Amino acid sequence: MMNNQKQSLMTLLLIGTTITAPLMAQDLPTALSDIEAERYPKAEKALTQLATSSPTADNQFYLGYYYLRSGQLDKAKATFEKGAAADAKNQLNNVGLGGVALAKGDGATAKSLIDNAVGQTKSKNQDVLIRGAEMYTLSDKPKQNDPAAALALLATADEKDKKNENAEIEMLMGDAYFLKNDGGNAITKYENALAINPKLAEANYKIGRLYLRGKNYQKAQDYFKQAIQTDAEFAPTYRGYADALANSRAYKSAAQNYELYIQKSGTTDPELLLDVARYKFLAEDYQGAISYLDQLKGKINNPIIDRMYGWAYSALGKNNESVESLNRFISTAPQKVIYDDYKYLGRAQGQLGTPEGDSLSVVNLEKAAPLDTTENLYREIGEKYYKTKKYDKAATYYAKTIANDKKPQNNDFLWLGLANYQYAPRVGRDSTAAPIDTAQIPQVKQQYYLRADSAFALMSQKIEADGKKYPLAYYYRAGANYYAYPNEKEKGAELATPLYEKFIEQAMSPDSADKTDYKRYLITSYKALAGFSLLKKDDAKAKEYFNKVLELDPNDESVKKALEGPKAPPASTKPTAKPAPKAPAKKKVASR
Repeated sequence: MMNNQKQSLMTLLLIGTTITAPLMAQDLPTALSDIEAERYPKAEKALTQLATSSPTADNQFYLGYYYLRSGQLDKAKATFEKGAAADAKNQLNNVGLGGVALAKGDGATAKSLIDNAVGQTKSKNQDVLIRGAEMYTLSDKPKQNDPAAALALLATADEKDKKNENAEIEMLMGDAYFLKNDGGNAITKYENALAINPKLAEANYKIGRLYLRGKNYQKAQDYFKQAIQTDAEFAPTYRGYADALANSRAYKSAAQNYELYIQKSGTTDPELLLDVARYKFLAEDYQGAISYLDQLKGKINNPIIDRMYGWAYSALGKNNESVESLNRFISTAPQKVIYDDYKYLGRAQGQLGTPEGDSLSVVNLEKAAPLDTTENLYREIGEKYYKTKKYDKAATYYAKTIANDKKPQNNDFLWLGLANYQYAPRVGRDSTAAPIDTAQIPQVKQQYYLRADSAFALMSQKIEADGKKYPLAYYYRAGANYYAYPNEKEKGAELATPLYEKFIEQAMSPDSADKTDYKRYLITSYKALAGFSLLKKDDAKAKEYFNKVLELDPNDESVKKALEGPKAPPASTKPTAKPAPKAPAKKKVASR
């Protein structure tokens, strides 16, 4: 709760005479330092023991102060009331009660209590002035602070610091200006504190915190590093440093520093452990994230934990656990659901290996896709459909991939083309597709082939604009153009010929950096060009192409037979005086 950490209460050691010297010299300073460094478990133990062994008004204040700083408001109130009853003249516990009232949002009561404490001491007790000011700066919530009131009290306290030796006044002024969003004056005051006490790690930490708020993450990191060099045990610095690193996307280092904060503070605060789990996840340390989440079981009722489990399990391939966690999160906290929840749920469902999982996977990825600005999930859905040979759906989603990407990848056009190319011959035969009128099948097939040609054409344009080559784009374009016109073979051959030739040119180019083995594609291309030549009755050209095939595969029997031509019937060895028999009638050959 208390985000705005304070300088120690060392000046209070001068108040009162009932505390024994050994306790003051050893236990109290250490305990107050522990509070400042957020080592709350250690501080609680020491201050509880101190207040029990010597229940003076001062010691009750210190214990109440611990409870206030650690967010235990009811315990703080009871302890301050006990201290006020122990010594009616000691106004520090009334100041503490003002701090409790302010933490509960009751500004009027807080002001009355603090003003009365200051009035009772006639504005002459510097410690009452400083503690009163501090109560106004403990929280960063608007209804729980009053930086203007704090500055007024500190100005009075500063008048009594004739030698300018009290760094705490400067620190608290810096805190008040921080709450007023006056960064310039805040830094000046923290620097003044450093001039008084160069070993004050908290000052560098708080300057770093200002730069963190201003999103100057490098500057923030620099000051956090200085604070760590000054005092490596001042725990809050590591948390601030972690936040600055995370905002610079240095998630691994952020997680490491947040863990150092946990270790050095000794905190078991569930919300802070949850922050470490978040940074672990961002650092892709999914098992580390789960280990922290496991520590929260039964300690915190926060549905976000199910989200974190779901995301981490999904990344680790523990898909059943991921689906269970994310379904539970979505059902219990629908108002908190974001597109990432559907993304991770969809991915986990898609890995279950069941038809239902595949279907639900696409449903959830579809929900996430329009809002995901870091990943194009339509690409993921298209890939899923292509792998399962649902080429029509793959084509649909690769088209969406391109439409929803400012800079589509070359492979998006490749897979769009291949999906259309693969689906075209299946039109009318795909049992999973919507029924289609038989008369429309040729036209629909042609549409898929021409869409494939368009995708491959765009792909080759993009690649060649970068001074590179992708020969297969022309190979597939040639096939798509030829098959698009099954009833107009001459037209198909005319469109395909220059594309096959362009493929051969690029595939055979000596300056091609492409290491693809084009042998089988070249054989298919030469055979196609030979067939086109025969269609034009250009036997010489056809023979040239067939010989190209044999250069690549000397054992190609189909080409050998084509080059041999039809064999002449064997000559008869029997003399005959009869006329040749009448030729039988020709039979129709089924076209293929």
